This record gives sequence, C-alpha cells and structure tokens, in this order.
Amino acid sequence: MCPEHSNVQATAGVYAEPLQRLARMFAALSATNEAILRTTAADELYQQVCDAALSGGNLIGAAILLHESGTNQLKFVAGAGNNIERLRTVQFPAAEALPAGQGIVGRAFRSAKPCISNDILNDIRSKAWHEGLSQSGVRAAAALPLMRGGTSVGMFVVYLGEVGAFDAEIVALLTRMAENVSFALDNLDREAERKAGERATRRLKRMYATLSATNEAILRSKTPQELYERVCDAAVHDGKSLATAVLLVEPGSPWLKTVAGSGEILEIMKKSRFSIDPDNPYGKGVCGQAIRSQKPAVNLDILNSEQARPWREASLVDRPVACAALPLIRKGQSSRLADVLHGQVMGRGRRNRRVASAHGRERLVRPREF
Repeated sequence: MCPEHSNVQATAGVYAEPLQRLARMFAALSATNEAILRTTAADELYQQVCDAALSGGNLIGAAILLHESGTNQLKFVAGAGNNIERLRTVQFPAAEALPAGQGIVGRAFRSAKPCISNDILNDIRSKAWHEGLSQSGVRAAAALPLMRGGTSVGMFVVYLGEVGAFDAEIVALLTRMAENVSFALDNLDREAERKAGERATRRLKRMYATLSATNEAILRSKTPQELYERVCDAAVHDGKSLATAVLLVEPGSPWLKTVAGSGEILEIMKKSRFSIDPDNPYGKGVCGQAIRSQKPAVNLDILNSEQARPWREASLVDRPVACAALPLIRKGQSSRLADVLHGQVMGRGRRNRRVASAHGRERLVRPREF
C-alpha cells in the first residue's frame, strides 16, 4: 500500500468518528422530538427522553435531575444507561458553597446555561465527583438546564466514555434537546391550566344550577325540614357533590347533629362527629369554624390537611375531597349549617368561594324565614 493511500485512510478515519457521533445525536434528537409529541405527562416524558438519548446518542448514560422544592438539592427522577439507577440515592447540591455544588450540574442549574466538561476526571470543578465518575467509565459529561415558565427547574445530564467527545455540533444538538423538553414542559403546564379552567367552568355552571334549584326549593317548601331536604338534593343532583347535609346545634350541647342530607357518602357524614367547641378536636374543622364566625369555611384538601386530622384518624376520610361549611342565619344567629363535600380537591379561585358564599348566606336564608 502506498504511503499516500495510507494517509488518506487515516484522514478518513479521523473524520469518520465525529461524523458518526453527530449522526447518532441527530437520531437522538429525532427520537426525543417523537417522545415529546407522544407524551402527555412529565414523568413519562423524562424517561422517554433519557431512553431516546441513550439509544440514539451512544452514551454511557443520560439522566434527568429535578430541583426539590424548598431545598438546594437536585434529585434523580429518570435515567437510562449502565448503573444509572444508583443515582436515585445521590443528592446533587445546587449551592455554590458546597464542593459537590461546584460541578457542572450545580453550575448549569444556577446559571441556567449549558455546562460542558470534555475531560471530567481532570476537571477541578468536578473534583468531588471524580471517584464515582471514574468507576462508571465516564470521561466527558454535559449538563443542560431544563426550564419551566422561564425558570431553571432541573438538569438534563449526559455522560460519554471518551475525552473530548463534546464538540460544538454535539453541544448544539444536546442544547436543542433540552430546549425541546423545556418547551414540552411549558406545553404540558398550559394544557393542565386549560383543563383546570374547563373543570372550573363546569363546576361553576353546576353551582349556578344548584343556586337555581335551591331558589325553587325555597318557594315550594312548607317546612324547614322539607327545605333542608330539597336543598341537599339540589346540591347533590345539580351540584354533583358527594354529599350535602344540614346540621343543627343540639340544644344545650356543643355538638352538631345531621338532620337532613343526600349523597353517596351521607352515611359516613352521619357517623362523623362535629362540634362548635374551638377546644375540641372535632370543633376545629370547617363546621365549627363556620358556626362560630357566621361565615363560610372551606377546606380544599381534607385528605392532606391538619384541620381534618381527627376525621382521618377515625377512618372517616379516605379520598381527596374538598368541603365547604355554610352557616344558615336565623334572626341573626347561626345554629345550623349546610355542609357540602366534593369528590375532588377544588381549585382556589375566587369564583368557588363567591358561589359558596352566595349559596350559604343568601339563598338558604334571605328569601324566607321559618
């Protein structure tokens, strides 16, 4: 073989590997975009992006790290590659003051800009991570910020086994991958907001339907008991609540008693205890609060609130529910109330509170007194 031909082959080999690597990264970018188009949940997106990057990019590993709210830590939430699962037990500090936070992950998170190390075992910034990376065969790494609503919320981290593997073209492709994931996250948030708005609109329509049905009940009822029962039926059938009940304060007692009600979990409500005594654990809920203040009281998430702990401990709450207690005023006194439970955690919008207030104070009392 002539020297000139050998030189040509050697030159071709020098260029072939970077071109192959670039082609693989284009394939990874394409697979990532396909995952973004098909995915409807963030957790699913994270794993599919890591799988796509690994299969298309010929990487040692790829991982998604997310910032833990209220901390200076990033936590592994998805990944692909050899021994990548061990990262589940690793905390990634984001604080610059900590040695482990001075690596590429911490720097990229704080700056919201990509951070690349083409020789990570000799990179002083990542000294705290050298031992673990060396054992995993990692020789180069890139950390790319994931943005959500314009804020850095996590990292897309990729690992390669070759020093100098990240040239300008590869970094540009990885940056596009991270930007596409960030775009997808914003789209998922917008879609969630749209669906939440639609649910709120449907809920508001149901509440107005309940308002109309209650007004009809007021006109038709001849006794307080009939009124209570009609109103509870309206809240359940038109308002789609899990249950609605009217509770009265028992004479000479701090306890409330269910005198009328309707709905799927009415029997559970009847077994529950409700007090107006602020020092009694069963008086710290929305019912006692509404009676004492003569104002509507709302708990948007009974299953996870401290206020509802006595009912949870008594195994009377086992699902996400929101509850509104609405005082019924008679001659300036609130000795009874309507208690409405919904089968999902309700939004915190002013419209929900406004309708609840109108439902409790204007509809059931003002048009007619018994």
